[in-house]
Amino acid sequence: MRKLARYILYLVIVVFVGGAILFVWAMQREIDVSTPEAREKQKKSMVLGCKVKLPDLLKSEPALAGLEVSTSAADAACNCAADRILETYAPNGVIRPTDVPEAAIDAAERDCLLQAMAPG
Repeated sequence: MRKLARYILYLVIVVFVGGAILFVWAMQREIDVSTPEAREKQKKSMVLGCKVKLPDLLKSEPALAGLEVSTSAADAACNCAADRILETYAPNGVIRPTDVPEAAIDAAERDCLLQAMAPG
């Protein structure tokens, strides 16, 4: 029984270390966005991430406090933010997740949301 517990502990440690190594590798790899299909796929992922993070952004940004955001405005803002990030950080068709600061993502999302919510 003791031997089984030891092997299970080893397995848990190996899985944890393997997961950490995989995470570091994934954050360092370059994502090719040189073709329109690859760019669209990456943009779709970025838009999904934006939509998931949008409620937190609305709570944390004083300029956005109390805004009621429609689904179409959220879609427009997230598409705009993804385009801005890709244009800024992937001009040569390659982007690395570690090259894009979180502050730049938040700023792009905030600016695009204010633009999407502007009257007119």
